[in-house]
Amino acid sequence: MKPSQIVLILEKNVKRFSKPKRLLEQYRTPPEIAVEIALWLRSIGCEVVVDLGTGTGMIAYASSLLGFYVVGIDIDSDALKDAIESKLYSKLAIDFVQADARYLPLRQGGDKYCVAQNPPFGIQRKGQDTVFLGAAAGLEASYIASIHHGGSNSALNYLEDFMKKYGYRLKHIEAFKFPIPAMYRSHTRRIYYAPALLLLFERKRVHEH
Repeated sequence: MKPSQIVLILEKNVKRFSKPKRLLEQYRTPPEIAVEIALWLRSIGCEVVVDLGTGTGMIAYASSLLGFYVVGIDIDSDALKDAIESKLYSKLAIDFVQADARYLPLRQGGDKYCVAQNPPFGIQRKGQDTVFLGAAAGLEASYIASIHHGGSNSALNYLEDFMKKYGYRLKHIEAFKFPIPAMYRSHTRRIYYAPALLLLFERKRVHEH
């Protein structure tokens, strides 16, 4: 199946948030970005993907359509209800679990274990993006693909230094514009494009320095 075909399937079958919560900064990941993340992970040999803050399951479903076993984690039961109501749910190797990213009910991963995530940008609650990065690192995933707010070198350097403390190095960077539709009362534009970074971190092996 071509990536463009997967994008169309996701657009049609992954719901938007029926009860979005501003404090959780819930915005649906663009299907094109979700597919790109899944293709990254497939190219580096991942087999199991954990999607932290899965929301309605966009990254989780994109990964599953590309052949991964996926576990989608979210604290919001309304979002998970939206996720499992997709027609894709019964057809794919995917599970959804309600849990707090800080207290994950998962064992640490192995060589084929990866995390893909679109965490809160940290606009409503500062530092939420790094909470998710820390949680992903705590799973000892081989690779972590993560979306973050910002397009500046200072934002990138901060995230890179943060992950170095956990033994991860930055392997790939892509800048793009993240579409944020008018979902909350304070939104005055029909759609706002926020500067964003799509980052891929690789866990350093024990024997490396």
